[in-house]
Amino acid sequence: MEERVHSISLYRIVIYLIGLSGTCLGVALIIESKLGLDAWNAVMAGLDMQTSISLGLWSVIVQSSFWIIASILDKKMNLLCIFPILWKGFMLDVSKAFVSYLPLGSGLGFNIVLFFIGYIIVGMSTGIYVSTGYPKMPIDGLMLAISNFFSWKMKWARLLIEVTGFIVMILVSGPFGVGTIIITFTIGYFISISKKFSEKYIVSI
Repeated sequence: MEERVHSISLYRIVIYLIGLSGTCLGVALIIESKLGLDAWNAVMAGLDMQTSISLGLWSVIVQSSFWIIASILDKKMNLLCIFPILWKGFMLDVSKAFVSYLPLGSGLGFNIVLFFIGYIIVGMSTGIYVSTGYPKMPIDGLMLAISNFFSWKMKWARLLIEVTGFIVMILVSGPFGVGTIIITFTIGYFISISKKFSEKYIVSI
């Protein structure tokens, strides 16, 4: 019986890392599409372009801020969130470098396809890693904290976070495009569907 529990835990850890890393690859593909990032990644990309600090390190800084806010709403501090903060920061830089070396095409049509591939990967990966129950990225933990604090559905909590990020993105001149609008108003819904699917068919295995 104990061996079974151990194997399930190891399986969840693998799924967790795949999901978390997948979000980074999705973001890197969306950046490459040049059609606009989701608000907060656009904030980090804007800061990346304006400073000598990398996208990954800005992710660590911004996500740490989300962690503090979520801790206040939840009235408790989850120190385990430090791992996904650092892991995603590292994987964002790795994914961005990896995508830059891919022999990708050009043109609007190709960029649209690239954007939606990245969008799907981000939505699915976020739902998958959140469903494992392991430490969440602070922006996702904040989404759940807001949802619980105000008794909102997750999609509305995510929308609040994205709209706030949209305002900050404008202030720091982050990359804006039609993709920004698409992600801002739909990603929360996609994540909710992905999370439910993962809980039923992936994590429960």
